[in-house]
Amino acid sequence: MHRRLFTGPLLVAVACGLAACGSDNTNAVGPVSNGGILGSTPGWFDGDVVTFDYTAQFECKNPPSAGSLSHCELGDTAQSMPHANTAIPVLYVMTPLGFMPPDSTLHCPTAGNCVTHPSDVDVSRVFGPGTERNPLPPHSHIIIDPMNHMTTPWVLEVIGVKDLATWNDIAATENLAEVRRLQLADPGEQHITGDIETNIFLFFKVR
Repeated sequence: MHRRLFTGPLLVAVACGLAACGSDNTNAVGPVSNGGILGSTPGWFDGDVVTFDYTAQFECKNPPSAGSLSHCELGDTAQSMPHANTAIPVLYVMTPLGFMPPDSTLHCPTAGNCVTHPSDVDVSRVFGPGTERNPLPPHSHIIIDPMNHMTTPWVLEVIGVKDLATWNDIAATENLAEVRRLQLADPGEQHITGDIETNIFLFFKVR
């Protein structure tokens, strides 16, 4: 079993992996100048499956502080932004909490390993001490902006899904409108969380 979830203390010893760890306020380089593609994943947009072609490694802007080796943080937003020529769009990261959905519904099915994503994330602001070096969990992506962003970063917001029935509903509809309906119907967050901010930016174009 290669997948693990945001549940309990999940401390791991991982290398910096996708980016060099340094003392500046970002942990990775910006977009590649030649427009080269580093890899691809699926994504959901308005009921369809699209493809994300990644053009650069991730960036995690500090502050906020982060205990992860990647410097990436769940539960607080970056106080500075990477350079962008347009408004920075949001990538919604649908993350299963406490259960394992089918791999066929996961765009990044292996914990700690997804193209140009960080390998670990500090989730202690949400899940408490002992989760500062949590492996990046399996997840899927939803966007509401289909524009072809070659060099514009996308900021991540995480939405936790707490049961398989809710996950299957989202996977069947493949759009953010259904996520918003589920959130509105569940103010106590029994089945799905609200949007959780991060300091994580990914670079990709959509096709």
